[in-house]
Amino acid sequence: MTSKADKKVLEASIINFFGKKKEYQSLSNFSALEAFIDGVEYDSGEHCIQGEKYRFLGNVCEDVNRKELLLAYSEKFRKGSTFGYGAAVKRMGGKNGIKLTDVETALWQTVCVDIQRQICEYKFDNYEVVRDDLFKSRGKLLVHPAMRCSDAKVLGKIWCGRAKVVDGKVEVIGQNILGVLWMELR
Repeated sequence: MTSKADKKVLEASIINFFGKKKEYQSLSNFSALEAFIDGVEYDSGEHCIQGEKYRFLGNVCEDVNRKELLLAYSEKFRKGSTFGYGAAVKRMGGKNGIKLTDVETALWQTVCVDIQRQICEYKFDNYEVVRDDLFKSRGKLLVHPAMRCSDAKVLGKIWCGRAKVVDGKVEVIGQNILGVLWMELR
């Protein structure tokens, strides 16, 4: 349980951003801000990261049948996708999508941060609301919070994190890569 003093320290030091929170929502991949990568248009950052995952893996796959499957599936995330938004898109790129092999997962891990960086840069360059949110957040840590999971599980998360006060100082557990990328752009 977080004490009142720790809550004040956190409020003064961090900004949590996520798709269902209106303030700073533009920084979430779940926000309905379009993204483009390599001439491919997507309805949101989440559509983009998921679509690019399958497109990348399809392009490096040597098995012709698997290649065709991955590339065809990647196209389902493009502009006009029927997957909806937010968590629905995430599920179609994860547990409800094409299951990746361990090798494919490892390959994706080598490029996923670079792809996310491109998404953030595109949104920064093209959306005033993103630039405004980053400007307003100056001086604070940006945290894409891991919700509904234990601290132990947060430690294994790449995109999210959790801010905590430890010995009077704010620490972020988990990799919080999405927050880190936005702070780098800021």
